[in-house]
Amino acid sequence: METGIISYGVALPKHRLAAEDTYQVWKNIAHDLLDKLSIGERGVTGPEEDTITLAAAAAKMALERSGIDPEKIGALLLGSGTSPYATKAAATILVDALGLPANLLVSDVQCAEKSGSTALIMAASLVEAGQMEYALVIAADTLNRHVSPGMVLEYVASAGAVAFVLGKGEVIAKIEAWTTHAWDQNDYFRLEGERFIQPGAGFVGWVSNWGLLDHVIPATEAFFKKTGLTAEDFSKFAVPQRNGIRPLMVIGKAGLDMMQVLPYVLIAQIGDCGAATVPLSLAHILDWAEAGERIGVIDYGCGAGCDTWSVITTEALVEKRPTTGTVMSLLDDKVMVDYATAMKYEHKLMRSPNQLSNFY
Repeated sequence: METGIISYGVALPKHRLAAEDTYQVWKNIAHDLLDKLSIGERGVTGPEEDTITLAAAAAKMALERSGIDPEKIGALLLGSGTSPYATKAAATILVDALGLPANLLVSDVQCAEKSGSTALIMAASLVEAGQMEYALVIAADTLNRHVSPGMVLEYVASAGAVAFVLGKGEVIAKIEAWTTHAWDQNDYFRLEGERFIQPGAGFVGWVSNWGLLDHVIPATEAFFKKTGLTAEDFSKFAVPQRNGIRPLMVIGKAGLDMMQVLPYVLIAQIGDCGAATVPLSLAHILDWAEAGERIGVIDYGCGAGCDTWSVITTEALVEKRPTTGTVMSLLDDKVMVDYATAMKYEHKLMRSPNQLSNFY
């Protein structure tokens, strides 16, 4: 493909909750598992913060970094499993918020945690086919608002957004190839009308990763077969990381090396950001990558499948490397809150999830 990433932007909640604070309230997991599963802190969305506000912040950064006239953007795809609306499109709000033209293709893409990767593959195909010059793709989720108090997933359920401007020409990373694998497997799901995610599998050990492995293995094997590449041809990988076990299982089953993956696992610092998790890892890699690196992306979505794809960085990445708004700087820019404050900010317990104010 000639299409690639021209720029990217990231947004993370500034408020964070330590896993230890959650443990002191519920004590619903063996304490030593916090360390064994690399569980440290998670994001807490503010009272007026949601998937759309995070998506808008990340997209604004990506557009500013691109230097592209917004009128030239031909599509905006929002990949998310936690839109504030059950029916209304969330992406249309972003068109207005970002000052984009009304004649672009706009759509929400919902495919669990791999929503962002799926949206990127769809947008890249449109650009590659010449249907538009540029496309804006955003992966954003607020898992924290959709996990019930006392559920073990609460230790890591976080929030974040990553946006990519796609096009041809002066790309910082060219999209090389992609494969996918999908069938129905309800490891985690949320039914219509329900606010909170339901677990169809466990959180700890092999059983918590049965859907992951059933999709990651065939998708990645198909990718290597399609491209003729092997794991040794890659310098780095961004992989699923709901907990510290998932990256290790992907490493083992996909034949990757530990140092290709572990330096870019961010679960301990920010938790599981849903659709933004693997793109966030990719953004972190791009913050430091050099020209000519082949980077693999393995993105799994619960009950939905796995997308495996790759990019090759270019000389333009070195020239356009961001000096502000890097993933590490955003991770470090934080305010710790206690468990009660997190519950208040996330409108949980007895408070309406759709209330207009946090103060009445």
